[in-house]
Amino acid sequence: MHLKRRYLFGSTMLAGVLAMSAPAFAQTAQEEREEAATQVGEIVVTGSRIARPNQEAPTQVQVVTAEAIATTGEVNLGEILRTLPAAGVSSLTPTNSNFFTQGNGVATVNLRNLGEDRTLVLVNGRRFVAGLPGTQIVDFNSLPTEFVDRIDVVTGGASSIYGSDALAGVVNIITDKDYEGFQMFGQYGITDRGDRESFKIGTKFGSNFADDRGNFVGTLSYQDNKAVFAADRADRDMAVDGANGLNFGGTFGETRYFYGSSFTPGGVAIIPGIGVGNVNAVYNPSTGLARRYVASDGYNRQAQRLLSVPNSALQFSGQALYNFNDNNRFFFEGSYFRGNTKSDIEASPVGGSDIFRDTQDIGLNPQCGATGCLYGIPLLSAIVPESIRNMVRAGTPGLTDSQRVVGFQRRMTEFGNRQNEATRDLFRVVAGLNGELPGSMNLNYEISANWGRSSEQQLTMGGILKDRLINTLDVVDTGGGVLACRNISERARGCTPFKIFEEGGASQGVVDYISVQNTFDSFVDQKVLSGFIGGDLFELPAGPFKFVVGSEYRREESRNTPDATLQQGLASGNIAPETRGEFNVIEGFAELHIPLLADLPFAHLLDMNLSGRLSDYSTIGNATAWAASLEYMPTDWLKLRTQYSVAVRAPNISEMFSGRSQTFPTNADPCRGLTISGGQAAFTNVRQNIGDPSAVLASGVDASTVGSDNAKACLADPTLAARVARDGVFAQTQAEAQGTGGFNSGNADLKQEESTSFTAGLVFNADWYDWLAPFSLSVDYFNIEIDDIIANLARGTSLNECYVNSGGVYDTNSPFCQAVVRYATGTAQVGAMRELNSQTQNLGTFKTSGFDVMASYTLDLDNFPVTRDWNGNWGTLTTSLSYQRLEEYKTSSLPGGELVETAGMTGYSKNKATLDLLYRRDALTVSWQTQFIGQSCFDQLDPCNNYDQDGRIDLTTFSDLQVRYAVTPKATVFAGVDNIFDEYVYIGQNWGQPTGWTTQPDVYDGLGRRFVVGARMNF
Repeated sequence: MHLKRRYLFGSTMLAGVLAMSAPAFAQTAQEEREEAATQVGEIVVTGSRIARPNQEAPTQVQVVTAEAIATTGEVNLGEILRTLPAAGVSSLTPTNSNFFTQGNGVATVNLRNLGEDRTLVLVNGRRFVAGLPGTQIVDFNSLPTEFVDRIDVVTGGASSIYGSDALAGVVNIITDKDYEGFQMFGQYGITDRGDRESFKIGTKFGSNFADDRGNFVGTLSYQDNKAVFAADRADRDMAVDGANGLNFGGTFGETRYFYGSSFTPGGVAIIPGIGVGNVNAVYNPSTGLARRYVASDGYNRQAQRLLSVPNSALQFSGQALYNFNDNNRFFFEGSYFRGNTKSDIEASPVGGSDIFRDTQDIGLNPQCGATGCLYGIPLLSAIVPESIRNMVRAGTPGLTDSQRVVGFQRRMTEFGNRQNEATRDLFRVVAGLNGELPGSMNLNYEISANWGRSSEQQLTMGGILKDRLINTLDVVDTGGGVLACRNISERARGCTPFKIFEEGGASQGVVDYISVQNTFDSFVDQKVLSGFIGGDLFELPAGPFKFVVGSEYRREESRNTPDATLQQGLASGNIAPETRGEFNVIEGFAELHIPLLADLPFAHLLDMNLSGRLSDYSTIGNATAWAASLEYMPTDWLKLRTQYSVAVRAPNISEMFSGRSQTFPTNADPCRGLTISGGQAAFTNVRQNIGDPSAVLASGVDASTVGSDNAKACLADPTLAARVARDGVFAQTQAEAQGTGGFNSGNADLKQEESTSFTAGLVFNADWYDWLAPFSLSVDYFNIEIDDIIANLARGTSLNECYVNSGGVYDTNSPFCQAVVRYATGTAQVGAMRELNSQTQNLGTFKTSGFDVMASYTLDLDNFPVTRDWNGNWGTLTTSLSYQRLEEYKTSSLPGGELVETAGMTGYSKNKATLDLLYRRDALTVSWQTQFIGQSCFDQLDPCNNYDQDGRIDLTTFSDLQVRYAVTPKATVFAGVDNIFDEYVYIGQNWGQPTGWTTQPDVYDGLGRRFVVGARMNF
């Protein structure tokens, strides 16, 4: 359920908590300070360590209150925060992570669409340990909703205050620090399709102790959220493979057809052919005949797929405060989380191209030449049916049976679905002292120690051992039709023939011999020591000159270890290396609040804020961040504010230290069709995969390419020159075109990212007219640019920069050309790409800008003209609006490269908003929330060259309703309906969204209408 937004703004918030983004101004600046300090004391507003009267903030801070969280009925804070207009598309949610090799069911938040690693998550202003190995990304599953007093969200660079990772902003979760009593709560939810059942039960308890000098608050809860299967969503076209949303009219529509996978439970034989290409065939064991594969033979993967990953969690959080005296106190925070998730997708697809290869000789479908065929089962293996043998013989004239092979594609259904069962544990403790020091400077201090550790143990099922599979396919007839593996020593280890071209052809003996369960073991360990002191340096005419200075030490360590079969490439999955690393950083920081003017004509208040941080990393060395802001109030009802900041992000452990993990990308070789014309490099007219050099040469030379920079750079590559010298042309075979392997890897030479953020806005809150006093409005402009972004270099970029955009020069020292590894001179595949690698690097730029608007108004219905004379209690109605206008979101893949616009694409809609209505009357509370997602172009289907044209996906709204009623002063019941109108944005399958969905579930609600009921009891 991710369509929640509750009362994030306004001077009349739920439970009387005022949003930081819209201060209600008092008569004078000094009176405001004194009055606020008297009534609510000074608080620390996120984005600053200087304690100030409530609601003074130099930048926009969006606030979610405890009561706002409760009215969502949501059990995950991430689901609530992801619906903020300032939040982007999360890379990990239960609805988009089923296919991932790790991280299934994790919940993250991505501010401004700048990446989760650039969103810093704090609890009470202190770092929270990451939930993903090698990263700084927090899993919001591990944060309990019932322990929260409020959540502050600051967007824009905040590294000068909190350190690295705050380039996009900060999410600061403030916990309940003063609770007495005992509460029990529970709730149950289900969709109107009868799936995604969920329930949560728990307690909250708190008590004062030591003559009220101390307080302890704790929560204990358990939740369980069931799965959603594609097979149960036939009404959204997710029960079968192939539902495609693009019809011939060029618009989104609901066309339905089936094009199932050619990796079938009965197997597909790949019949190689010399000069005529390959033929896919299926075998009928009842007739002994083989025929060509047709689309209707395909396998329906959707029948086995999950759409939403189930998860369960046991959580405990506790917090204690103890006052030694009036000025000094001890604080402690402790939390424990154990979560379980289980992904589930169809059984493994395995092909001869995956099995009959090693890491140095990678190719796809079997290909035959004068020396025979590669990548297949020996033709004379006793498991190959005679009808298939005959098809191979017919397609490979001139070869002997010992030179021939047959390839295969098969769904390994006998081995069960591919599943990841993950158990995640998180433990965190914080202890420290804070208080006030004697003297006229009003000094306050804090020292704290913070230790967090998260770990994950994952069991992956449905895999096979490749070398053992090869043994089961090379079979002999030992006499009388008795089949056995050719390798006698492997027979003793359990090797049994695998009839791979028959459904059910893997006996239990085969399953026992070649199946494998893989494991991942990982952890993240974070230790932080921090301390600061602040207060009033001296008094200025406009108020006290405030300061904070402090220091922090942080050590991060992480390890992610796959088992030996994955590390060595023995299992059916790709090679997965171990990643381990650590770093530490020592930081010093300072912050100043300088009141410049106060209580003057047209200068009710003018304040300046300065902050800076110097960091020394064990990995990248020194880094600096700073910020400067101005707050100007010409009157007591209008505030103007602006800030400029420079923020940094140091590379994380995975980015620096990850090993070479294997992948098999598909990329078009820009040198295919290379030849020589009149002594100059050129391309032929045919550049697709034919494999027959004479046929490619017969197509003639493309005159426009003679002597082109692209052709010259390709021919300057000695491996390609050797291929052209041998064949007259670089004519790719299908195996060469499709069989390129590669590795992703980290980079220990990375440097930090650096961002610049500029914000400017106004806050309006008039109290000089009764009807205007409850109205608050803020409008803020933001502009964020991040340079030297840390990312993996795109493989297509390496190819283009090495051969297409290099000015006709081939530079062996270029990082782009070094990423392209070709077969060397003297090999049969000389010039063909052997590896296409990608290393993490400091690359291009992110740039985004736009406007945030927040407004709220509370109407006392008893004062409404119609009801004023009716002498009744009509309650109050609060309206809150949060809106974002995205003006630009541009990226460049290389330093100094062209910025490409993304604003207006799906997930980057130019207009996003939420409207919240809250009606309260005595024991009754009714809330209605509507999320608006503006029109967008779906990038896989629509080039959207004109971003202001009518969008391919129109404005979409999702509405939720909840009713709460206090049956007694201590008992409250509630019921709600999310996505009341069952809205669904139909896109179709296989257009780049999470596999199996016909929508984009991390942008638009995919679960449909659902219901929740629950109760809370206080004792």
